[in-house]
Order: sequence, then structure tokens, then C-alpha cells
Amino acid sequence: MTLKQKIFETLDHSLPHHSRVHLLHGYIPPSDSAPVYIKREDELSPAAIGSKLRKYLSLLPEIEFHGYQEVILVGSAYSNNLIGLAQFLLSRAVEVHVFIKDPGDRQPSGNLLFLKMLLPEWSIHALPGPDWPDVIQHAEAFAQSRRAVGKKILVVPEGGDCRAVIPGLLTLAVDIEADQNTLGFEFTDIWTDSGTGISAIGLLLGMRLLGMTMPHVHITLIAGNEQEFAERYQRFERWTSEWLGTEIPRESPKVSLTKSATAAAFGSINKTIQTETLRIARETGILMDPVYSVKHLFTVKQALANLSPAGPQLVLYNGGPLGLCGFQQMFAGLLNTK
Repeated sequence: MTLKQKIFETLDHSLPHHSRVHLLHGYIPPSDSAPVYIKREDELSPAAIGSKLRKYLSLLPEIEFHGYQEVILVGSAYSNNLIGLAQFLLSRAVEVHVFIKDPGDRQPSGNLLFLKMLLPEWSIHALPGPDWPDVIQHAEAFAQSRRAVGKKILVVPEGGDCRAVIPGLLTLAVDIEADQNTLGFEFTDIWTDSGTGISAIGLLLGMRLLGMTMPHVHITLIAGNEQEFAERYQRFERWTSEWLGTEIPRESPKVSLTKSATAAAFGSINKTIQTETLRIARETGILMDPVYSVKHLFTVKQALANLSPAGPQLVLYNGGPLGLCGFQQMFAGLLNTK
């Protein structure tokens, strides 16, 4: 069995795993020597933010195969992963519980509002800040109480940090390889962003498995730091090797990690990011979420101006316009000043 056959035999084929690539028109100054393309992971599903759908490609069949009746999801109160995965699970008649950090927001907006629309209050467990470091222990204790009454239940850690997402994650590298074959050239650089880092790690491991030592992969760390990324990479590398039953090829693409060029603190949105969100929308026709994708594309723009690379560039748009929810008043106020 080939690698691609092993990956695709585990997937939910009712869900898409190919996203289109096109030239990015506007925002980043055009260059004949380094044209910029954008991969539209945002178009994979309206129910989930961008590349998160790739995790579900293999996670959902795993849940169905084992007959889990209930699933506990762990994450931020405003997590894109929580509302995306909750929708897919509920549509498959799987009961969902979430463990979130208490946001202290009595008038929910954005993803927290959607979460409360999807789930009844009794299934939303909000932990106070001091208890959050032990959230997995709290979730497992609740899971044990459900198992005690005969329920089959699974705990999915924050960001989908579990073995079952590996085959789905690997589809991104397979998809990019197919894009290059279709376009008739190879990208010199790939630019992606990272929250938990799981999707970026899946890309890197997939490239190693496919023998793709090029392009150079640049990762904008929107959340977390290099040490956390490295530790998670090593864990997923081990899990992937165990899943395949063999060692992963040692040769890998060059990787560069960087922080956002502005508003580097996770969740912060300054005037620059607000302005750039509007510029990107008007100059490219793409609505981007400010917390991740706008910071990422702004960082790419600054880096390209400084590095002046040669060869085609590929920017991954891993977010989606759903991430704009909760910021309507901010942007309405900004528009009123224009």
C-alpha cells in the first residue's frame, strides 16, 4: 500500500480535501520574479475555519468506527475548532460537551455566541482561570462519570491534539504537491501560520513523507512559542511513525519560525491590523479574520519586502470570514471614520 493510499483509506470522503490556488491580486506588490499565490483553505467548508477541516477528515471516521456516543471538546471560549467540530459531531447525532476557560462575558459574541447557540448550558463547562492548567484532568474526570453510566465517550484535547487527526493533516502536503503538478512549477517558499501548530506540523511531516525538501516553509507563530512548537512536532513525529509502522524520512524542508510583525500578543488587534483587514478585503476581495490571517498576511508582506525572494511564493489562507464575527462594532466604527 502506498502512502497516499494509506492516508486516503482513513478519510471521510464526503468532505472535501482539495482547496484551490490562485494568484493573489492586490495588497502585496506584484513581482515578475516572485509571483504570490494563495491557497484557499478557507473555501473547504463554511462550517469550519480553513484547514481545521483537514483534522476532521480522519477524526470523524475514528469517532464513528469506535462508536463514541459523546465527545468532550477542550478549547478557548472563542475557539474556531470547537464550533467547527461541534457542528460536524451534532450533525452525526454525537452528543457534545465542551470544557472552556470562563470568559467572564455575560453578553456572548462571535464564536462564544455560536457555541451557546449550538449547545445547551449544561453541556458547557466553564472553568475559572486558576483551574485551566488542569483542564484535561477535569475533562477526563467528567468522562469517567459518563463511562460509569455506560456511555462511550472521547476527550479531544485543545486544537485536536490527538493521533486520530494525523491522516487528515497529511492531506495538505499531498494537495500542495498536486497543485504544483497542475501548475507546472514548484513553489520556492510556503508561508503558513500557527496557533496550536498542529496544521503546520502536519504540513511539515507530510512534506517529509513525500520527499519534498523544497519549498522553504515560513511559519508565523500567532500563538505559542518555538519551544512549544518543537515539543508538539516531536510528539506528532513519533505518532506518525507509529501509525505508519516505520521511521519517517530524515530529510525535511527548511523551516523558519517568526512572530507576527505587529500585535504579536495572541488575541491582540491594534490599529494596524484593523486597517490592514479593510485593505486586504478591498484590494484582494478576500475577507480575512484579524486574529490569525490578517496578522499572517501582513507579516508575509513585510518579509517579502525585506527578503526579496526569487521564485513563486505560496501563502496559505488557513482562516476564514467566520473569524470576523465578534468584531462587527470595531470595523463599523473604523468604516465610519473613513
